[in-house]
Amino acid sequence: MSVSGKPFRETLVQLLATVMIPLSVAGTGLYYTRWQQNLNDLKTMIDLVSDPNAEKRKYGVAMFEYLLKNDKVPVEFVAAQLAYANSSSDKELLPLMEQALIKASAENKTVAETYRQALERMPSRLFVLSTDEKQRACVRVLMAKMKDTDRSGIVIPSFGRATWAGTNHELRVYHATDGVRAGEIATLFTNVGLPLVVKDLSAVPGAAGKTRPNSFELWFGSAPLPASCG
Repeated sequence: MSVSGKPFRETLVQLLATVMIPLSVAGTGLYYTRWQQNLNDLKTMIDLVSDPNAEKRKYGVAMFEYLLKNDKVPVEFVAAQLAYANSSSDKELLPLMEQALIKASAENKTVAETYRQALERMPSRLFVLSTDEKQRACVRVLMAKMKDTDRSGIVIPSFGRATWAGTNHELRVYHATDGVRAGEIATLFTNVGLPLVVKDLSAVPGAAGKTRPNSFELWFGSAPLPASCG
């Protein structure tokens, strides 16, 4: 029984090998084909987004949204595209790409996390709300006093005029995931003479929709400005 069983087992192993090897090769080929197609899609999207023609750039953004919905854009590519759009002469490109990310997030929940991670790799946006030009000038002076590596991690898209009844100068944060970064920014300004109190508003209903992740607001209170601001 054992003698006749051995050839049977060997035949079964050979049969399985005969079947599995082609399947493995086919599976590898299918994986490579899909991987190559994904690369081609990403390259096409990047070429369109960076095209000098404005209409082609819009097609590129539409393709960006489609690929996001289908989990075909790694976080590294999202970060690179946002960085490119942020420095582009086309001022409509960044808002269009952010809208694409928001729309894709509504259909694919993993995109929201990808978007957040991509934004963390970009400089933090700091919107400054002040009562007068002296406070705005003070921010520029303090930014100049920071180390180059620290300063490069913060961009100020705009200055706005606003007043509120508080005494402290506040750094307002609207996303719970930005709490650590808010503390780092507050420390940077405190170290150059402007104490900032972190105001976490992420629990307020609708606060997260006020601005994108990794974006903050600096609100000046009535406390004195640092002597270095003049």
